[in-house]
Amino acid sequence: PAPPTAAPLPTPTPPAPPPISATPGTPALRVWLPPHFAPEAERPGGPELAAQLAEFAQAPEGRPVQARVKAEVGPGGLMESLIAAYHAAPEALPDLIALPCAELEAAAAVGAVIPWAPSLPDSLRQAAYPFAQALGQAQGGWFGVPFAVDARILVFSTALYATPPVRWSEVLTGTLIFPGAEPEGLTLLSDYLARGPLTDEAGRLRLEAGRLTASLAALRELHQAGRLPLSTLEYADPAATWQVFRERRASLAITSASWYLREASRVSEAAATTPPTLDGAPFTLADAWCWALVNAGRDRAPTARLVAWLMAATRQAEWTLAAGVLPSGPAALAEWRAAPFVPLAAEVLTRAQPRPNPAILASLGPLLRRAWEDVLNGRASPEAAAESAARTLADQQP
Repeated sequence: PAPPTAAPLPTPTPPAPPPISATPGTPALRVWLPPHFAPEAERPGGPELAAQLAEFAQAPEGRPVQARVKAEVGPGGLMESLIAAYHAAPEALPDLIALPCAELEAAAAVGAVIPWAPSLPDSLRQAAYPFAQALGQAQGGWFGVPFAVDARILVFSTALYATPPVRWSEVLTGTLIFPGAEPEGLTLLSDYLARGPLTDEAGRLRLEAGRLTASLAALRELHQAGRLPLSTLEYADPAATWQVFRERRASLAITSASWYLREASRVSEAAATTPPTLDGAPFTLADAWCWALVNAGRDRAPTARLVAWLMAATRQAEWTLAAGVLPSGPAALAEWRAAPFVPLAAEVLTRAQPRPNPAILASLGPLLRRAWEDVLNGRASPEAAAESAARTLADQQP
């Protein structure tokens, strides 16, 4: 079971950049977004977001909103632009930024984003699923409002499976693939986490060799039975596995919910559920995009009103359903009403746990990837590969 989510701790607010002089009229709120969330007609959810922003501008306490699209990563991307502007050009900072929740910690550490409390009521934080509340935490405080959730799922052919396989041992026919070249090793990590924690009693990161051996042995059995081909080691991400499944070159695939939500209509005789686990207990890892309050030295109240507006259950439901992402709270999911994806979304969101932070994944990912590559290629037994991974991680700990 997931540990209870702690209430946000008081977090000192970093010094703000110099205030920006007000311009005549009602100044627009500046919002930075990644391309796939742009309020543009050709983007899934784009028209819905554009309409919601326009409605906010006309609301009694609303403001015009100036949305600026920046690359998700790399030079000129959201995070790099935020940090650069915070240090060198505070007048260019936005009021609000959409960031992967995994980047909140780094942005908060340098002071570029600040906690939402007290600008937003804690009831808004508590309205999210527990895993989403955890994803919004950084530096011991509430720094992110998750608004677009994604999680790992299993897509499968209903022509071969009348009911979904919930255990690896129930994959008895067809071909299964997962993102075996993924740096973070999330497929193996998810199965491992479904049966226990990542830390020991002292809070140190560790891998339990026996538990990891069982997960690796299940994958080896699938490979030896002809169900899990070596080609799975070539797929770098959920986009690649979804493409293979969509082209009917695999009958089961571990992918992300967002691909299925957006493109399920392009695949006949297909359904989805949480990924299989060794013991059949439903489990998945989720991540999200968060709204973060930028430390821009401006009045924070209008920005908080915009986020509260967008996070209202009916608006979040309308936008997430159109954009092909999962909502972050049960009230928004309830507003999906009769949408065909409601059972899947409810199962995923109630079983999800937060994806480990980037530092943990950077430590574990290479070890897990090497372990399953060695096992599937016959270079090591599950026991030897697990013991090697556990020993290497232990040697890396302080």
